[in-house]
Amino acid sequence: MRSVGRIAALVTAIGIGIPGIALCKQHGEPFRGETTVNVIEVPVEAVNRETGAAAVGLTADDFEIRENGKLQAITNFAELWRSEADAAAIGDLDPAAVDRTINDLRTRTVEMVYLFDLYLMNREGRNRAIEGLRATYREGVPEGQNVSVVAYNGSLEVFVDRTDDNAEVLDALTELGEVRTRGNEQSVAFSEELIDNQVTGERDHAFYERRRRNREFIDELQKRVLRVGDAALATMARYAAADGRRVLVVFTPGQPRTEWVPEYASVDYVNSSIEYPTHDLWRDVALEAADLGFTLYAIDSSGIRVSFDSDVETGITDYVGDAIDRGPLVILGGEATIEPASAVDENYTIDPEGETHNLGSWLERTRKAMLGLAAGATGGEAIFTRDVAKAIDRVETSVGHYYSLAYVADHVGDGQTYSIEVRLPNHPELRLTHRTAYVDQPAALRSGRQLRSAMLFGADANPLGIRVDVGETDSRFRLGAAGSKRVTVPLKVKIPYGRLEMVRRGDIYWAKVWITLFAEDAAGNQSQLASHEQPITVPSDRYQEAVARGYFSYNTGVEIEGGSQKVYVGIQEELSGRTSIMPLELKH
Repeated sequence: MRSVGRIAALVTAIGIGIPGIALCKQHGEPFRGETTVNVIEVPVEAVNRETGAAAVGLTADDFEIRENGKLQAITNFAELWRSEADAAAIGDLDPAAVDRTINDLRTRTVEMVYLFDLYLMNREGRNRAIEGLRATYREGVPEGQNVSVVAYNGSLEVFVDRTDDNAEVLDALTELGEVRTRGNEQSVAFSEELIDNQVTGERDHAFYERRRRNREFIDELQKRVLRVGDAALATMARYAAADGRRVLVVFTPGQPRTEWVPEYASVDYVNSSIEYPTHDLWRDVALEAADLGFTLYAIDSSGIRVSFDSDVETGITDYVGDAIDRGPLVILGGEATIEPASAVDENYTIDPEGETHNLGSWLERTRKAMLGLAAGATGGEAIFTRDVAKAIDRVETSVGHYYSLAYVADHVGDGQTYSIEVRLPNHPELRLTHRTAYVDQPAALRSGRQLRSAMLFGADANPLGIRVDVGETDSRFRLGAAGSKRVTVPLKVKIPYGRLEMVRRGDIYWAKVWITLFAEDAAGNQSQLASHEQPITVPSDRYQEAVARGYFSYNTGVEIEGGSQKVYVGIQEELSGRTSIMPLELKH
């Protein structure tokens, strides 16, 4: 989960005019007596360390599972295959497998969701990914699998939705191949924005100018990466209700390519705290993916750029030689592109003479670490290859057989991050892969996440008949701020009682809705999500009157920078699941 504090700090630092949303007034109290059992499911892949063959026939007694180091009782356990054919194939691979009859086999649908990051990918990378998927699905969609194809190119679009028809998948890939990618444009624009104002070279000004430009680089890098991360979160929220093993494969380079990267000298380290792009920019994406039950795979179809072979073989080190704890990074044999040092500068040490150094190699390493750590936290992998069909085959093998472990957590919706550890104490020959952490999201944020996803995918239905009245704005100025005008816009959300599904509880009629607001600026930067659980009650003796002509009113407000902003208001009814969405264009 992306913390509110971090978002607020980022917005302040980059001054991009993302509106902050505050829920100003609340009505009513939650209905007492509702209970929720928080069952945590953990898919686990078990393979032989030496042969890579799937380990079959394990039982719940073989496993130990811990949350935050505390041993948990396994309440649900199953050994699952995607199909009977997968089970038969795995049995053939392992002669020691337990004999099973057809009635013993337990299968579960796999939801394969492919997200194309056309915002950062170039055309060649997209085409390789498309051809790899074509090769995978040309002969048919595997039994027990649903396929969805989504693309993000500044906005989200679904090309095919939960199909097991390979003709539909292939048609969607053909259509996707006609969409313009923005990766090359991003690279050029990213570089030009930073090259416009060169370092002066004057002794008194060089340090401050270099520091300013490097900070601009970090800000721009984070904004672009976070836009893709938001698209991934919205995509997962869209398919989070699917009943099956959920897998998200993101085709992305992870961050924009650029010809300009920061330069640092010894004086920078002595006189200021140096900021760098962190390798965990997608950590929040990974934690939310785990919370939604997704296994994340990141595939960079452009292969991999490294300055020397040891980077692939021995791990990732940062600019001062400290080890970065990386997640699963897979370089499929013979597919990596090893570029010379002139293409990716490997000078990442501090020069005592004060010479400045380009950190291109360090950035490439943090890019790989970012994707590897994010995927690894969900039980997936980051795969760098030009052979996408081989990469997808690796993913298919991983999800074709797994164990599902579940336990009941002693917390519900507290917003905290919890670690997960699974062990096989008596099977040291086996290697386990599983998600390693998750965020226990509050119910309001879960609902808000679904609503935001629907909004970003273009939903604008209004079955609840809501209205949003925009009040008189209050403007104020902030000296020294980037975008000095800030405007507070009051909103009144009206929900007709006659549209709500209400149930009688004693002397009242009761309903519950989730109210969600967030905003997006013209560049695609999104505000933090504001979501609130709102019970609605009406005295029984006034219920008919309320249904005939009344509405529930909720007062809130948004604070935005001057300019054009789109504010989304979403209402989801708990009992019926109906959702109303209303986008508002605000210009000030």
